[in-house]
Amino acid sequence: MTVSQYSGDGCGHTVIGPESGTLTSKDYPGTYPNHTSCRWELRVRLGKSITLMFGDLDIEHTENCSSNSVKIHASSGNGSYGPYCGNMNQDLPRIQMTSSTVVVEFRSITHRTGRGFLLSYTTADHTDMISCLDKGIHYTQQHFTKYCPAGCRNISGEVWGNHKEGYRDTSVLCKAAVHAGAIADELGGQVSVTLKKGITLYEAASANGISTRTGSLSEKCIKIRKDCSNVLNSKRFTASSSWTEKNNVGELIWSPDKARSSSEGPPWAWAASFLSTDEWLQIDLGERKNVSGIVTKGSANNGYNFYVKTYKISYSKDGKTWRLYKNKSNRKEKIFEGNVNNHQLVRNNFIPSFVARYIRISPQRWHQRIALKAEVIGCKVSQRGRTDAAPRSPRLLPKPTQLLTESSTPPDLVIVEEHSPGFNLIVVLIVVSFLAIVIAAVLLTCLSCKRRKSGKRMHCSTLKICDKSVKSQTGQSSQLQPHESDIITYTSEEGSSMNITGNTLSEYAEPDIIQGGITAQKASSTFKPPIDDGYTIPLVVNHYDVPFLGKNHEYAEPFPNQEPEYATPFVELSAESETSTKKNVCIVKVIPSVQEAL
Repeated sequence: MTVSQYSGDGCGHTVIGPESGTLTSKDYPGTYPNHTSCRWELRVRLGKSITLMFGDLDIEHTENCSSNSVKIHASSGNGSYGPYCGNMNQDLPRIQMTSSTVVVEFRSITHRTGRGFLLSYTTADHTDMISCLDKGIHYTQQHFTKYCPAGCRNISGEVWGNHKEGYRDTSVLCKAAVHAGAIADELGGQVSVTLKKGITLYEAASANGISTRTGSLSEKCIKIRKDCSNVLNSKRFTASSSWTEKNNVGELIWSPDKARSSSEGPPWAWAASFLSTDEWLQIDLGERKNVSGIVTKGSANNGYNFYVKTYKISYSKDGKTWRLYKNKSNRKEKIFEGNVNNHQLVRNNFIPSFVARYIRISPQRWHQRIALKAEVIGCKVSQRGRTDAAPRSPRLLPKPTQLLTESSTPPDLVIVEEHSPGFNLIVVLIVVSFLAIVIAAVLLTCLSCKRRKSGKRMHCSTLKICDKSVKSQTGQSSQLQPHESDIITYTSEEGSSMNITGNTLSEYAEPDIIQGGITAQKASSTFKPPIDDGYTIPLVVNHYDVPFLGKNHEYAEPFPNQEPEYATPFVELSAESETSTKKNVCIVKVIPSVQEAL
């Protein structure tokens, strides 16, 4: 156990913890008094060294700092730093000592200005220590962890907001961490901070001896991590006594069950019969839980301005053996700061937490009458008494009781692995997720390959089928012989006849094919289609469908007189075709479609 001492009339705020602490000159941040001095002796565990850091330094400058100064040296005389004076806010020194005991001395004479100094210290292994004055706006990282020294709660600096919704980024970090219950002010500790998008309004709250303020919108919002902070269900409330109020209506009993935070209506809280420090309110959680804090409230009614200002906490696992909660730093009974009015909620965290089923609140000071409502904060207890939030420490293997030689045969070792209940589940989830990712990747690869292959095969098969269909249609059309009923004769106006089927070349331009493949179609055209396409005379439903048969052609014909409207290819007519031209008829062969032919 370490013992630190300080003496003198110039000592200001001083908190000395087992591993860290904070000290200031008198009246800081106001002007320090004239002709004062103070001597602090700081000690940590043997084998550890001390690191010191100035958070603020404003001492009136004199030549060689001979009048007003602060000096740091090891108690053994090995190593001395200072004296320091002047305004050094732009270049505050961080001092690394090699000793576990350090002496800090401050002295002043007549001066005019100067706030004095703010100094924090910790063991050398906490290299990420920050000052009590550091704010959220001093950092740009989204997530970071810093070490806050003990004693920052009563250092000047504002905090806006609360633990649930977050704190304004202009709040001092270490003070906000104490308010959130992440660290104890008398101990200090590591703080995990996340900077998120700012919110419109930061609501005030009271917790751990700090009352925050209501703040407006800011660019960033400070979220401080605090594990094991759930509201626990309370099975039963009991008390040392209950106040029975007598009025014109009758009697009103302020019973213990009214201490539940969810209870409403008169009476508005539990109240004790006697105004004594022997009164208590007891909460039964039903089973053992890890208890990390408590929230209290007063009578919550303007007509009854009752509340408890300070109280002590006792706890028990079986309801028979009780322990009083004490400060870890000095092992003294801890007195918690309670409410300052009858309606506001006030939270106090237990650092370190404890395991218990029964919690007993013993009021020490109150306003008008002992009355309060309460709820307990904590979490479930895992196996072997560890909490849900507490990390499991690795189990050390036992040391061998016998040294092995080259000739000796080592005994069979049986290693028993011990995992937490959630470990196996995590492993299973990881394996299943990995297999799912591998299967999905394989399926995607196969599908992509199939699509590429099918695309190539389809292209080839499309061309083949198209070719086959054209050939089959050509063959079928050539094999089909028209019947006499399918032959229609037309008499030309000049008295000459033409054999349309006898021409080997098309008299008119052919339409272009606008689509390839099986479903290839020819573009619509006013030119006469080839006979090979299986063209038939359309079925005439009414006279609007096609022109009158026998008078006009269904398709545009060239002008019969004079020269043709379009260029006509030279065609050598056979003898058979010449004979047909002498006839006064025009034969049109109508070829049925493939399906009709079949």
